[in-house]
Amino acid sequence: MQRGVVAGKITRKSPGRVNGGPPPQPFHMRVIAGKFRNLTLKAGDNFRPTSDRVRETLFNILQSDIQGTVFVDGFCGSGAVGIEALSRGASKVYFLENNRRALEILEHNLTQCCEGEKWRIFSLPVTKGLDLVAREAQPPDMFFFDPPYDYEHYTDLLSQCARLFPSAALVLEASVRKKIVVPEMLRLVKERKIGETMLLFFQSPGV
Repeated sequence: MQRGVVAGKITRKSPGRVNGGPPPQPFHMRVIAGKFRNLTLKAGDNFRPTSDRVRETLFNILQSDIQGTVFVDGFCGSGAVGIEALSRGASKVYFLENNRRALEILEHNLTQCCEGEKWRIFSLPVTKGLDLVAREAQPPDMFFFDPPYDYEHYTDLLSQCARLFPSAALVLEASVRKKIVVPEMLRLVKERKIGETMLLFFQSPGV
């Protein structure tokens, strides 16, 4: 198995962005709907998880498109969005994350509810993880990205996805203050503002 890629467990040697310091103090979220509805999920104090309100808006828009889909949760943190997708019928979820503390919380959340589900963790930076996802036998149908607040490479990220997965739908969560340049190979098909957060939905022009 390639280093940094695990299926059903976390490698304790995964790279992380945070070194040293005390463990994060967890707070909790819940699964909104589906077979894991109301399940409590852990999230670290040092992370900015997708809120219940934003997740509810996201999945209200996606609705039946989730059933049977292969879903990617990029910059997944605690995994709340990907677990919500599994709860609502996604056939498989790829989780992309390289923060050691987030991976520990992700492991906790997955093992309490999703041991019988099909999921895989790529404990690598997202751009490297996407290259590996492209080699998987089951190509993704849908991507969700929630980068850190100070992330600046949105256009490069979208371009990479459009190049590797031209038929997939892409959803990006970002601050309403972020100016995002959409690459020519994608079109913005929908956007939703939830407080200070924006959900942006993209597809290739030919889809």
